[in-house]
Amino acid sequence: MDGNKPVLFHTIGAKKETRQTSPRGGLARLVRHLTEDIGSRPPGSKGELAAARFVQREIEAAGLSVESMEFRTPDNCAWARMAPHLIAAAGVALFPVNSHLSYLMICLGFLLYLCGEFGRNPLALFLPRRTSRNLCARIEPLREPKYKVVLVAHLDSPRSSFYYRPALMELHRPALILVFLCHAALFMLFTVAYGGFLLSMDRNILDFFWRLGLALAVPPLLAGLSLFGKAVAGQPTPGGNDNASGLALLIEASRVYSRRKPHHVDLWIAATGASDAGGLGVRRLARKHRRELKDAYFIVVEGVGRGFPVCFKREGRLVGFRANRRLTGVVKRVCETHVHHGSGFRKNALYLGEGFQLISRGHRAVTVRSWEETRYPRFWRWAKDDCDNVDPRSLRVALDFVIAVIDGIDRGGLE
Repeated sequence: MDGNKPVLFHTIGAKKETRQTSPRGGLARLVRHLTEDIGSRPPGSKGELAAARFVQREIEAAGLSVESMEFRTPDNCAWARMAPHLIAAAGVALFPVNSHLSYLMICLGFLLYLCGEFGRNPLALFLPRRTSRNLCARIEPLREPKYKVVLVAHLDSPRSSFYYRPALMELHRPALILVFLCHAALFMLFTVAYGGFLLSMDRNILDFFWRLGLALAVPPLLAGLSLFGKAVAGQPTPGGNDNASGLALLIEASRVYSRRKPHHVDLWIAATGASDAGGLGVRRLARKHRRELKDAYFIVVEGVGRGFPVCFKREGRLVGFRANRRLTGVVKRVCETHVHHGSGFRKNALYLGEGFQLISRGHRAVTVRSWEETRYPRFWRWAKDDCDNVDPRSLRVALDFVIAVIDGIDRGGLE
């Protein structure tokens, strides 16, 4: 501890002859530079580019060759998430005027909403695009490679909104459930109402269905207006815990394994862009190297700056997709043999991260995130998620945890 600011002075494997920007400071120095000197890093922004260049310099300083891959990404996906709610609400309002168009809009809104909740919102294809990038470095094993492991952390920081305010976070999950139930109820209700309209049902009954639908449309309408506020007025966060902490761990892990290469693990170090745009960066990485990474195991690292490391066993807001059983088996053994490293498993029903994007598309992946005893991460997607929101001790424990998992794989833990 240095005064009132926590600073981790120990850097694993540090050597004076390396071209690191600072010989001291370690993980905390990396987080501080990303949050204070670079600042917010929305997808495709100058901040994300500056972070990518910084990460590339740090990894190259460890003696690794870095490949950069550019791609186009939306800079703000809140518009695409907003549209299904407003389409469904407008469809309800139109029912007395044009029942055919009304039912079509309600079905379309419900379908687009479900696509978005499964990480496949087609409306994102029509948004304005910027240039983002992935960085990838490879550490070949000392002996014959048996496993391929990709360690992933995203470069960008998320966009904040008023409903991420810490005082309102307790309402976040219930609001998500309520909006889904209202969408489903609207679809079923107006399926009956539209069928009744085609069969010339009594007008009073149709009016009752319409008024009930107006009440059910209020939560989706409020959700759409909230996302509109996020799209217009939401500001990108400094991204201390989410995800400067993950990038710091990624850089430090590259230093560790550049000096102590695995025996049988072909290790890929990947810093991905545009995570806040539906995990587009990691999806592009898996698509570009689909042949090389066909049998790879992905370890996604994000938000490891507070609390003890946990592994997400299931991810998804509506339907939980299970993380790879072999990877969770390795994590379980690490938690049992190194009780000070990790605190077990959780279910991620809060957000759709990069781990969800990989698992839902059939890739073998697991997400590692640090968690405190609170229900939600501290200052999650909020303006106070700066370097002061990151505990260097948590970073160190998370680093040891991830290294223990990779070493467990190297020793044949997946067999």
